[in-house]
Amino acid sequence: MPSGPPFFVVARVVGRDGAIESWKQRLIPLCEVSVTEPLGNTYYWGQDLDGEPDTLWGLEGYSHAVGFFIGHPSSKVFKEEMALVDSDKLLRNEQGLTSKDYDLKHYDQAGGYLTREDDEEKNRKDSFIAVIHFWVKGGGSGDVINKLGNLADATKELGLEVMIQSCAVFKGVWDQNLVTLWVRSVSSTYLPKTYTTCVFFFIALLTVAGSSRTKTEKDFDAFKAWDRYKTVVDGELKSGGDLIGKTEVHRSKAFNGHIDK
Repeated sequence: MPSGPPFFVVARVVGRDGAIESWKQRLIPLCEVSVTEPLGNTYYWGQDLDGEPDTLWGLEGYSHAVGFFIGHPSSKVFKEEMALVDSDKLLRNEQGLTSKDYDLKHYDQAGGYLTREDDEEKNRKDSFIAVIHFWVKGGGSGDVINKLGNLADATKELGLEVMIQSCAVFKGVWDQNLVTLWVRSVSSTYLPKTYTTCVFFFIALLTVAGSSRTKTEKDFDAFKAWDRYKTVVDGELKSGGDLIGKTEVHRSKAFNGHIDK
């Protein structure tokens, strides 16, 4: 059996103008075949909400890195679908698997969680996603991982009105200074009454771009006053502070895939 921490890839795929519907079609068989792969556990894809509607955001997870580098690309379905991607010129700048339009970041999972035991709809295809990158100064990634991991654990205990389905902490493999928080949220209006709902400090970032202020954003405004949020995000992990040199936040809305099978 594979040993070591689970291996993940956060993928940003930059599509040409008008390509999103074709991308969704290509991902249907890819998502179906990924469920059958013995080393794969997550294959979850969404559409960018930050002004690039033809850009995809994906999370791929494997029990061992060989599942990503060898297992998944070796399937007949993968080869067929990638050939269609190239023939239809779905990437923005250049075609092919070596294209810079595939922005892939590789990680070990270092904390947090992908799914909750009380989440009966963990594979929802309309959840909101926030990818939050922290570039750590010097060699302080351990401190950042601990702070984010503790904060992720705390999201399970908050009894507000938005369900945090995922709050995973990833440590960069190639970029040792990169720590990423991957957050998935769904409004409690979609959840069974048996759910214990909660909220996380990035839920305001999980609202559809261009929409009017929603209940989720209003909840976030109240939540920002929480002392723990101020201490960790505005203080200890602020961009340009003692620990963090730079941060980035990227939002998307899921449309297909499975997670933590």
